[in-house]
Amino acid sequence: MAGDPSKAGQWAGADVFIAPPGTAGPTDLTTPWGPDWGVAGLLDGEEGFVWERDMDESESYAWGGILVRKTRSKHKRTVKFVALEDNDVTFELANPGSTRTTTAGLTTATIKVPQDRDFAIGFELRDGNKVKRRTVKRATADVDGEVKEAETELTAVTFLVTLYPESDATLYTELSGEIV
Repeated sequence: MAGDPSKAGQWAGADVFIAPPGTAGPTDLTTPWGPDWGVAGLLDGEEGFVWERDMDESESYAWGGILVRKTRSKHKRTVKFVALEDNDVTFELANPGSTRTTTAGLTTATIKVPQDRDFAIGFELRDGNKVKRRTVKRATADVDGEVKEAETELTAVTFLVTLYPESDATLYTELSGEIV
C-alpha cells in the first residue's frame, strides 16, 4: 500500500479557545492554554472545523490564448464550528457587546445588537498522542444561520469565524506532532 495511514487525520477530541486580540498561544503541544484563554466547551464533532478560503483570481493571456500570468487578490480565510454549550465564551461570541451576569443562581442577560469584536482564537485537535494546535491572533465571529431550541435536539450555535492576517500576512500559527 502506498502512503502512510498514520498521517491521515481523524480527530477524537477538539477544543476552541478565545482570548483578547494578539494573545500568544502555547509554543509546544503539552503546555496548557494560558489563563487569558477561555474554552468554548462542548463542540459538535461530526461537524468538526470547516476551513474555507476565498479569493479573486485573474488570468492574463497572450495572443493565441497562451496563459502568461495568474494573479490573486482579496484572500479571505474562514473557519466554521458548532458549539453545543452555552457558557460565557459562546455567549460573548454570539452576542458581542451584550452582558450577562449570574447572582444567586439567577442569570440575567441583556442582548444588544451585535457589535464588531476582535479576539484571538485557538483550535486544538487530539487523537491519542497526536495533537494539532492553531493560533490566530485576530479574528471576528458571526452566528451562521439559525439557532434552534427544541425538545428533541441539542441547542447548537454555528459560528463563522473570519481570520485577519498579521502585518507580515500570517493568518495563523500551527503546531502539530506526537506527544511522547
